[in-house]
Amino acid sequence: MLDTLYNKRSFKLQRMRNMTEAIRKKFLSVITVLFLLAALTVPSGAAEETVIVLDAGHGGNDNGTQGTLNGTTYYEKNLNLKVARYLWDALGEYGGVKVYMTRYEDTKLSILSRAKAAADLNADLMVSLHMNALEGADYFGGSEIFVPAGNYRPELAEEASAIAENILSEFEGLGMKKIGVKTSLLSHDDYYDYPNGQQADYYGIIRFCVQENIPSMIIEHGYLSNKADLTFLSKDANLKALAEATAASIAEHYGLSKGSGTKITLQEQAPVVIADLPTQLTVGDEPITMRASGGSGNGEMRFESNDKNVLQVVGDQLVIVGEGKANITAVKGTDGTYLPMTSENYIRITVEDSGAAPITPEPEPATPTPNTEPTGSAGGQVPGTGTEPGSPQESTQSNPQEGQNDTFPLIAAIVGGILAALLTAIIIRILVVRRRRKKSNTRKYKNN
Repeated sequence: MLDTLYNKRSFKLQRMRNMTEAIRKKFLSVITVLFLLAALTVPSGAAEETVIVLDAGHGGNDNGTQGTLNGTTYYEKNLNLKVARYLWDALGEYGGVKVYMTRYEDTKLSILSRAKAAADLNADLMVSLHMNALEGADYFGGSEIFVPAGNYRPELAEEASAIAENILSEFEGLGMKKIGVKTSLLSHDDYYDYPNGQQADYYGIIRFCVQENIPSMIIEHGYLSNKADLTFLSKDANLKALAEATAASIAEHYGLSKGSGTKITLQEQAPVVIADLPTQLTVGDEPITMRASGGSGNGEMRFESNDKNVLQVVGDQLVIVGEGKANITAVKGTDGTYLPMTSENYIRITVEDSGAAPITPEPEPATPTPNTEPTGSAGGQVPGTGTEPGSPQESTQSNPQEGQNDTFPLIAAIVGGILAALLTAIIIRILVVRRRRKKSNTRKYKNN
């Protein structure tokens, strides 16, 4: 009798063990499947292509700086474009990269449209290509690179500086004197300062890219006012070597290897034309709504004023601030298919003070978007540099990295809920098995 009871109890215990083991295996299988699904759902950074935007400085009726050697005049805008094309080709030889250019021909773009093109393309890096000059100091030469100072979003400055140091070391190996990685700041001004109250970067292309959360740099390859530098830069083979050295440094930083990259050729937009506006205004007039036409694709239209002390742009509203004159232009950004475009015409508006109270812009621009270039040499350049300082204008901040994983928190919550439910079920099952085992032992004791 006791043997029979013992055998029955052993059979029940073995059956419970088998059930527990089956539940455990099913639980592990479900966990494995859920984690695989979660891993497949999370976007993989390794599969994403690095986006590089190349900006050949100046263009059109803006020659930049210049230098003369053996009777031949070399204009900065042309040398910049040559380097940009060579760099475009060199980066295209690496896999996992998309390369764009802000201009392919001898065309002029505003500083804002160049930076906005990089923002619209979710660029990982903006490289603006320039040549330098220093009037009355032909003895001075060498390569230097300007990067963000790090007063706002310091991680952008760190990334740009690391790449810039490598580039200058490569240039030095090619025979160019290394001046160094440099920064330049504007004076404190409520209109120009970054949102955290810190001084803004001086150069417009860098300042706008910082606002758009994009690492950026201005490469000043050499001084066209220096005979040795100009002799080197006048040869296409040397320009190509500089471009290849730049590509190698960028590839090293982003972990790119030789393969087949994507070189994107943006189409040229139809001309953008700003609508008619009154050319005479009085301080105290109501804001004016602006319109522009033309341009291909779906790029965003933006307006610019070159003097924020006279006229400010808030969205598509032109707000009168004070007496004076200001130029109003329109800019259409890229949509990934078409080049950014600045309006062919501009409207010069004269504001007179006839005793009316000035209108305060409401709301004030959320971010410093300068449009008044610091005074310098002809063409808006600052002595000692061939780079346009840029012009502030209304600019919205955008972070290409934000919003890419919006669905992940929801998926994680669902997976967590399923895991919690399964774990609860297993714990309950274990408690039930233990309770049955305890009752079985009690019955056995009583029978004995």
